[in-house]
Amino acid sequence: MRIIIRVCFGLYLGILSVRDIRKREIPLLLLGLGLVFVPLFILSDAHEGISGYLLSMIPGVVFLVISYLSRGQLGQADAGVLICVGLCIGFEAVIAVISVSLISIALFSMVMLIVGKLNRKSTLPYIPFVLLGYIFYIFMI
Repeated sequence: MRIIIRVCFGLYLGILSVRDIRKREIPLLLLGLGLVFVPLFILSDAHEGISGYLLSMIPGVVFLVISYLSRGQLGQADAGVLICVGLCIGFEAVIAVISVSLISIALFSMVMLIVGKLNRKSTLPYIPFVLLGYIFYIFMI
């Protein structure tokens, strides 16, 4: 059951990734759909108390604060996705997902800057890199 839930959540992140790549925006309704997975993860892997779930939201909340402070340079939907990911997989796992996603987007950006496909003002969708981090996490557990 747990594997099915993890795969479905990965598919959800895939849908968000496609939307982020194509439109560079995530509708609130589609973002809110991710909250459907939270109780499923809790029921299938109920090992964290309420404090653990609050702790797992902190990285996403930090991204939300950065989004406000940077006047939207980092999307609010990206922060919302990270809050949802944190609630679903826990604090340590969301830190791993964020680490892999940030390293991946940095490497991708460097390569694209070197080959001339991007410039310093270019923007990139972040959720596909969150998906990459999530896939990495799934294969590491």
